[in-house]
Amino acid sequence: MVVPFPPGPALDLVARLLAGKLAETLGQSVVVENRTGANGTLGSNAVARAAPDGSMLLMTTASTHVTACT
Repeated sequence: MVVPFPPGPALDLVARLLAGKLAETLGQSVVVENRTGANGTLGSNAVARAAPDGSMLLMTTASTHVTACT
């Protein structure tokens, strides 16, 4: 799971809590990776360009996408 913001804010906390629950449900590890930079665009691009196999998730806010489009 990619969080395009630094560790510590509320979004990171929610992602880590969700990753724990996902790991229990899926029966496999879920790793939270913080990829910061360019107001979330770097992390979002990494997920967008990842192989479409369903193994990479993005945890972000709407502001990341709104900023990238303007």
